[in-house]
Amino acid sequence: MLVGFLLSSGSTWGGLGAVEGDAQGGTTAPLPPLSEARAAGRLTSSYLNTVAATKAPTAAGTATANLSEFKNHIAPTLKTTCITCHGPDKQKGQFRVDTLDPDLLKGGDVGKWLKVFDVVSNGEMPPENDQNIHLDAARRRSLTTWLEAELQKASHAGRSELGATSFRRMTRYEYNYALQDLTGLSYEFADLLPPETASKDGFLNSSPLLQMSGMQFERYRDLGLKALQKATVQGPRPPVASYTISMQHLLDEALEQEKKDEQEKEKKNEKGKETTKKSDKRSNQNGKVHLRHLESGIVLPFKDDFKPKCRILTEVVAEKTPTVSPAVVVIGPNQSLKMNLGETLPDDGIMRVRLRVGRTTREANDYVGVRLTLSAHTSNNANFSEIISQRDVPVTAPADQPEFIHFDVPLSEITRNPFRKKGGSLGRPDEFLTIQVVANAGGKKGDPALTLQADYIEIIAPFYEQWPPKSHTDIFIASKNQGDENAYGGEVLTQFMTRAWRRPVSTAEVAPFLSLFAKYRPGFSSFDDAMLEVLSTVLAAPDFLYLTQRVPEKSPKSPQAISDHELASRLSFFLWCSIPDQELLSLAAQGKLSELKTLAEQTKRLLADPRSQRFSKNFVEQWLGLEALGNVAIDETRFKGSYDSALKDAMRAEPLAFFREVLRQNHSVMDFIHSDYVVVNERLARHYQIPAVYGPDFRVVPIDATVNRGGLLTEAGLLAMNSDGKDSHTVKRGVWILNRLLNDPPPPPPPNVPEVDLTNPEIAKMSLKERIADHRDKPACYSCHAKIDPWGIALENYDAIGAFRTQVNNKPVDATATLFNHQPLAGMDGLKRYLLADRQDQFARAMVHKVTAFALGRPLTFGDRAELDRLTGRLRKAEDRLGDLITLITTSDLFRAR
Repeated sequence: MLVGFLLSSGSTWGGLGAVEGDAQGGTTAPLPPLSEARAAGRLTSSYLNTVAATKAPTAAGTATANLSEFKNHIAPTLKTTCITCHGPDKQKGQFRVDTLDPDLLKGGDVGKWLKVFDVVSNGEMPPENDQNIHLDAARRRSLTTWLEAELQKASHAGRSELGATSFRRMTRYEYNYALQDLTGLSYEFADLLPPETASKDGFLNSSPLLQMSGMQFERYRDLGLKALQKATVQGPRPPVASYTISMQHLLDEALEQEKKDEQEKEKKNEKGKETTKKSDKRSNQNGKVHLRHLESGIVLPFKDDFKPKCRILTEVVAEKTPTVSPAVVVIGPNQSLKMNLGETLPDDGIMRVRLRVGRTTREANDYVGVRLTLSAHTSNNANFSEIISQRDVPVTAPADQPEFIHFDVPLSEITRNPFRKKGGSLGRPDEFLTIQVVANAGGKKGDPALTLQADYIEIIAPFYEQWPPKSHTDIFIASKNQGDENAYGGEVLTQFMTRAWRRPVSTAEVAPFLSLFAKYRPGFSSFDDAMLEVLSTVLAAPDFLYLTQRVPEKSPKSPQAISDHELASRLSFFLWCSIPDQELLSLAAQGKLSELKTLAEQTKRLLADPRSQRFSKNFVEQWLGLEALGNVAIDETRFKGSYDSALKDAMRAEPLAFFREVLRQNHSVMDFIHSDYVVVNERLARHYQIPAVYGPDFRVVPIDATVNRGGLLTEAGLLAMNSDGKDSHTVKRGVWILNRLLNDPPPPPPPNVPEVDLTNPEIAKMSLKERIADHRDKPACYSCHAKIDPWGIALENYDAIGAFRTQVNNKPVDATATLFNHQPLAGMDGLKRYLLADRQDQFARAMVHKVTAFALGRPLTFGDRAELDRLTGRLRKAEDRLGDLITLITTSDLFRAR
């Protein structure tokens, strides 16, 4: 990393908060906006102020060590500033400088020179408190410039000699996505696979950790066979359970029944008593689900025990959708329409639920959505209810212009009534589908001004767009050779293997599988069944399960460019976490994908595809370590009324929604440090005390400094997962910042570290900051905590669930701290100012490192350092934009080499 931005003795940006007193909640003169710190930090970036940051490294074999510069300038500097503590008489930290080999190309001390570079460039060495040792800005710049240049040369030479490999198997989530894309089905196929172990960078797709045993191969074969069986069909199209519910028809039926009831009462009323008026029977329905005729004003209650008629269709003929009707069912906020579907729904296949709906509302930003649940009352004492819609579907159409929304529910993947189709003696067989309205009008749940109106509901199971379904015909392709099992089997295998193995396959590669088919065929009643067994073996082969780079017969020492087909896989597994599509494979077959212009265009295409959300999800969760949120037990008694499952879900979703917004808009990665907007939903906005945000969907909301939010550091989920569930946790938060954001992980704690003794009454009455200071003063603890704690202390204004606070136990929060390099930090504001003004280059390089490690699926080594620096320089010159970073990586030498 280039680090001219840290050459001064210390920035004042991080300490401004302390001067102004805002870290403890005081109100004084306003500080300059954080945008000024961001602009100032950019002006001092070494990557933007040196040509070497973006130029190509010197070719391997031509670089030489600059030993004259070391002898004339660097050695004298080290002698006057470092040898006293790290020389022949004293070796603090068991580290000696005077014996290091200055030839980084041929010597064996590169790792130690890296440590020197890091502590000098970060201003941690030499210590400022030693008055006899001082490293002025000019000499610091000279030292780091020489070291950076030598490290660059050594890195490039190291990569040329050693190369690198991303050979690995798919992760569990990649395997699941690959089967989904192969079959065209959205089932969860990998639930039975064990979880992966995260690398030091936090990533699950790291090659050294993704090996496989023989037993795993068998499991993959079984899972592949089950996926293929779900994707294919046998025999004629199955009968369809169809429910069509017209509100006009229901209203007509209800009025006819009402008329009959009135006539019956009149016959029985021999004494001529006054009958009940219709208007009385139809009154007071607004608080319930009811039928309404919008033109006549007739209102009738909707039956609580409504059981729609089911038709079993053996031949499906497209029915004409009825025109919009003035007869509607009206469902208010947080109300439900419950329908008894009997025991007719099939065991497998997709249930499509389609509604024509509109909403009534006062305001455009009021929210109304629809949710589906399936339930059963199996006995007097037993029942269940499960949400079966993957998400709430918002209704945006006005009531006078209703539109269709639909849900596709995989029936085999949800909880079903175990007593269906088994007779009433064992239990109640019926299943109930509930359409629930989730609404929020003007911040008031249950506001009668906001309702949903539906005039038509349709339920079909199993639902197929075509027959045989596309998932079947994509495997068993149409061919004139379908009458010849051997010829047709070869065609099916070739086509499927090409898709699954992500490259052309030869006749010799197909032959063993065709022989396997001939062996299996007598044991199966149909061609399809026997072929599925063979295809499941294709899916258990290393060519499917592994991301491979084939080594040339004569492999030179320098890294080799991967083939176009290998590049297609690397690109798709990076941005889709799955196999390449036909366009990528076609470009690879033509040899065009490796052309930089084409590769950049395809990168943008893949990012624009909905499948790129897989990249965002998996990268963000692994980069930030979001699994930790599920491991923290929040003290719900302490935070009663403030914390619930909806807030926890929103906490986990916020970092992903924020990342997607930065990526979609191609914003600067510096927004991750601070932004003047948040991406929140209603529950999270309420937690942050941001008004007028309604509904569960995340959206961009501009904020000002008084909100105390913006960027990743203030997101509640990240603060909560780095707490102990009861209060903030300075050490966890400090380690997280260093490891995840700055890519500067602290060393592991030494053995036998003493615990904080909370049974000691003197310690128990201390503030958290005082306890940490007491613990840090112990000799065994100081070396680690002095580098960690200040980062976490700066976040003390945020409690265990990320709520902003100015007091703890009726005392002002003290969020002031001093870093190891004597840089003062004054709360969150001071921390952000320091990062933006003085650590932009470090954060930019950390982002490049993290995204590149994920993209390559392997740990990055010293041999990658030169190219990472080059990428960072190009990112900085491209205004630090996240979308541009993705393209810079995919078109880099690192990404295109094995």
